[in-house]
Amino acid sequence: MKNLTYLSTLALACLLSASSCKKDTVEPQPEPEPTPVPTTPSYNIPTSYNFSNSSATVTSTQRIAMLGELTTYIRSTHTMTTATQPTITAQKLKDMYANANSQFTASALNSSGIQLKDKTGNTLNFQTILDASFDDAQFASIASAVNPTSTTASSGVKGKLVSPARAILVDGNGFEYKEVAEKGLMGAVFYYQATTLLSTIGALDNTTLTLVNGATAQERAWDEAFGYFGVPVDFPTNLTGLKNWGTYCNAVNVAIGSNALIMNAFLKGRAAIVNKDTVGRNAARTAVITNWEKVAAAKCISYLKSAKNNLSDAATLHHNLSEGYGFVTGFQYNPSKTISNADITILLNYFGTNLYNMPTANIDLAIAKLETVFGLNASLIP
Repeated sequence: MKNLTYLSTLALACLLSASSCKKDTVEPQPEPEPTPVPTTPSYNIPTSYNFSNSSATVTSTQRIAMLGELTTYIRSTHTMTTATQPTITAQKLKDMYANANSQFTASALNSSGIQLKDKTGNTLNFQTILDASFDDAQFASIASAVNPTSTTASSGVKGKLVSPARAILVDGNGFEYKEVAEKGLMGAVFYYQATTLLSTIGALDNTTLTLVNGATAQERAWDEAFGYFGVPVDFPTNLTGLKNWGTYCNAVNVAIGSNALIMNAFLKGRAAIVNKDTVGRNAARTAVITNWEKVAAAKCISYLKSAKNNLSDAATLHHNLSEGYGFVTGFQYNPSKTISNADITILLNYFGTNLYNMPTANIDLAIAKLETVFGLNASLIP
C-alpha cells in the first residue's frame, strides 16, 4: 500500500510539473494593427462653377470686356475699301488701355476703377516696353496707319493688306496691329495674371473669411484666375459667350481634349480649397496651367498651318503669322511654364523681326518645335 501511495504521489508531482512547464511556454501574440493608409479626402465636386462665395465675374471678366472694346475699336478700321475708312485716335487707345476719360461704351467699365495697364506683366520689362512703345508710339502708329490710308502695305511700309477674305492693318514689318494689341494683352494680362495667381496660391490665407463675399484669399484668387479663362460657369456644356482664351481652348478641343481637362481642374481645385485639401488643390493647379499652356501651343500650330496654306494671300498670311507670333510671346508670362526660355527664343527667331522675310521652311520648323516641346501631333490640330 505504501508503494502504491508513493507511486500516486510521484505521478501527481510529474503531472503538476508537466502542467507547470506547459504554462511557461510562450503563447502566440495578436498581430499588430496595420499602419493606417492616408485616404483621399472625400467631398463633392460640382459640375459647374457655382460656388456659393465665388466672385469670378468681378475684375478679371471686366478686363476681358475692356480688351474686347479696345480690339473692336481697332478692328473698325478693317474695311475692305478706303473710301469709308474710319478714323481712330492714339489717345483713345491709350485711354482705353489705362481706363481714363470714360472711353468705354459700357459705363460699368468706366466706373470700375480697374484697368488693363496696371495688370500687365513685367516679364522682360514688358510694362516698360508698353509704356515707352506700345502705349505711345505703337498706338500712334496704329492711328497714323489708318487716318486715312490708301496705302497698300509692304515691307518697310505700314498700311492695309486686303484680300477677298479679309482686310488688316499691319506695321512696316508685316505684323497686324490688332493682333499685337489683342494677343499681346491676352498673354501679358490674362494669361500672366491667371498663371501667377495659381502658381503662388499656396502663400495665400485659406482660413480667414472676408466680409465682402465670405471667401478666403485663396478662394478669391482661384476665382479671379478662372475669370481670366473666359468661359461660362457651366462650360463646356455651355459654349455661349466664350471669350479670348475660352474661344481658343474650344477651337483646339477636338485635338487635345482641353475643354474638360481645364474646366474639371478648375472645379476640382476650387472644391479642394474649400475642403482644405492642399494636395488636391496643387494637382488641379498643375492640370490647369499645363493644359492652358498646351492650348496656346496647339492654337499657334493651327495658325502656322493656316499661314502655310495661304502663302499667296498676303492679308491672310500676315494675319495668321501675327496670331502665331502673339501666342509664342505669351509663353513667357507663365511662371510655371513647361517651355524653356531658350525654346521661346528659338521660336521667335523662326518668325524673325520682319514677317515679309519669314521663310516657309521656318513655319515647318516652328511647328516641329511646338510638337516636340508639348507632345502634340500637328496633323490632328485643325
